[in-house]
Amino acid sequence: MKNSSFYDNVPLPSDDQITNCMRCGMCLPVCPTYDLTKMERHSPRGRIKLIKAVAEGELDITENFIDSIEFCLNCQACVTACPAGVEYGQLVEAAHFNIEEHKKRKHDVPLIKKILLNWLFLKQYRLRLATLLMRLYQQTGMEKLVQRSGILKLLSTRMHDLSFMLPKLNGYMRYPQQTAPKVKTDRPVKVGVLTGCVQDVFFNDVNHDTIQVLAYNGYEVYVPQNQQCCGSVHGHNGELDTARTLAKRMIDTFLEANVDYVVINSAGCGSFMKQYGTFLEDDPEYNEKAQRFVKKVLDISELLTNVGFIAPEGELNLKLSYHEPCHLTHGQKIKQPPRQILQSIPGIDFRELPESDWCCGSAGIYNITHYEASMELLERKMNNIKISGSDYIVTGNPGCLLQLMYGIKKFNTPVHILHPVTVLKMSYEKANGVNQNSR
Repeated sequence: MKNSSFYDNVPLPSDDQITNCMRCGMCLPVCPTYDLTKMERHSPRGRIKLIKAVAEGELDITENFIDSIEFCLNCQACVTACPAGVEYGQLVEAAHFNIEEHKKRKHDVPLIKKILLNWLFLKQYRLRLATLLMRLYQQTGMEKLVQRSGILKLLSTRMHDLSFMLPKLNGYMRYPQQTAPKVKTDRPVKVGVLTGCVQDVFFNDVNHDTIQVLAYNGYEVYVPQNQQCCGSVHGHNGELDTARTLAKRMIDTFLEANVDYVVINSAGCGSFMKQYGTFLEDDPEYNEKAQRFVKKVLDISELLTNVGFIAPEGELNLKLSYHEPCHLTHGQKIKQPPRQILQSIPGIDFRELPESDWCCGSAGIYNITHYEASMELLERKMNNIKISGSDYIVTGNPGCLLQLMYGIKKFNTPVHILHPVTVLKMSYEKANGVNQNSR
């Protein structure tokens, strides 16, 4: 029976998904929040039991229920470990949707969420304006002054700590259709590049590297200038209607361009966009469009290894490890393509990172909403990085890039953090005698 706390415009998890959980416990060793607390309600099977109770009307949406669901990173390591194939990510996101509806009815949505989800991430120009203000904050010396003075501690110790998370901003750069010489190949393939939100603001150099690598490999590159957020931030945080609206805009943008593939260099975005078909399956106008769109979506590493890339010849001589973004390795089941690309580069001393697929604690805005737990996970990750002995850590998600860069400062770990496509571009440049900036 449907609980009265659940509303008509919010999807309920299917009975099959809920009942398929055998409570075998295979998810427990891979769950970061269970590992932190050793509490059953903070494990995947514990949360599934709670979700089932709420869905069947046996339990209201209580504070304990909300705490359990919101403490989840949604890293989906449990999905990889589950022998019954339970799609836990879909269950916990459905729970998020219901919690947000519940909070809206009670006028209990935190201000930080309202600002981030309902204003900042809705329009790209707002993010760019925020970027301009943050650049001025850095370039005028105000950032260092505020950090050294400790004045933010008077308001919040967490706010003081978070002030160090902001990376150095170089400003917004427009994306030409092609920024590298196109090599003649047998691949008459047109690709559309997602520039993203966080990626566009904090790591637009990665977007430029992506465009250059694709062009160098003979792909026809198309970069829509009117892109907005893909909806992943909203979808993972319970803003279902907004996420659907943004998904439809994204589908229209790339289908109208008639591209062969939509290339993603952000694991979180790619994972969410590959779910558009399920997300919009009840929409009579967009169901078929979404299905066509999803077939075109590929991570940059997936495209290069499946469709083809030119073997790099520039020797880099780097000691390097790879951190697996949760939404790439667990969400999209892509583990080997980034390694394959990195290990193809001459001179690379590739070292497997201990617990490479363990969450770094970024998880969207989790490092803001659950700072202390996020830092425990980050410390564990930075300790493993030290064990690896690598000078460079490579990862394919902007949230992970931000988190690991923060970890360098917080835990005094002298390594460089790069995106896989950047390392590949460095090798191409080296082979072609292009001077590289120090990274």
